[in-house]
Amino acid sequence: MRCKVFSESRTRGFVKWAVLGCVTGLLLSHGFVCAGDEPSPIVIRGSSTLQPLVEEWARIYAQSDHAPPFDIEASGSSEGLESLLTGEADVAMASRPMTAEEISAAEEKGLAIHETIAARMGIAVIVNSDNPISSVSITDLADVFSGTVTTWQSLGGPDEPIEVVRKLSGWSPDFFRRRIMGDQEFAADSVIVDSKEEVLNEVADRQWSIGVTGMPEALPALDRVSLLRLTSGDSNQDSTYALSRPLFLFSLENSQRLQPFLSYVTSPKAQQMIVDTGFYPAQQADAMSKE
Repeated sequence: MRCKVFSESRTRGFVKWAVLGCVTGLLLSHGFVCAGDEPSPIVIRGSSTLQPLVEEWARIYAQSDHAPPFDIEASGSSEGLESLLTGEADVAMASRPMTAEEISAAEEKGLAIHETIAARMGIAVIVNSDNPISSVSITDLADVFSGTVTTWQSLGGPDEPIEVVRKLSGWSPDFFRRRIMGDQEFAADSVIVDSKEEVLNEVADRQWSIGVTGMPEALPALDRVSLLRLTSGDSNQDSTYALSRPLFLFSLENSQRLQPFLSYVTSPKAQQMIVDTGFYPAQQADAMSKE
């Protein structure tokens, strides 16, 4: 029987119950009571991108009858999936799909993994707030980030050199390159930074720069940067919010304990909560997708 540690002040009210139900020999002075008085928490680990959404969903869900407590911590997508595969977490938050290696590791352990697309994160193309350019075509955007187009004059702006600011690696730049640039590589003379936040800060400080960051980071900083509207040959696709990538919750298949919460996350009520935050409902199509 599993027992849980409580503080000494809480123990007094449980002494009689603990003596009857716990394994003989436990030291009551240490505050042990038997599990079952309250449910064990749902342990969620992984992506810091998803963390604020999951915390808010868990906060609302926890107000329902018989809802379990939650233990949520950002540890990174890879670490979250590792915790799921080792049994240290019930749910892994991930801002990317599982890798082939992770899928193979799950299969070796005999684990069937359930994938839930919890939301989509908007991808923001940003420029300095003093830049007069307000839109760019998908073709031109690819040429800018590959280094083929090097001046703002080529895009209808002043005769100033374009500085491309980007993260060195990660799912976001890889996603952007595949979706926008195809088989082209990033410009060799790009300004390289380590995070989405640093992309935003560099673009805010460099008048003739351009970068890609998360929409949740960009929206609160519109006094420092501007969003470029993405245009294509189809006017129905012209949108600042045309590009987004999926965010995932991974869990073990057939987990009856998790199913009510996962169903809540994908419900219209929960999905509506994230509108206008830079995150979009899971069902919303990526307008620039060719899929």
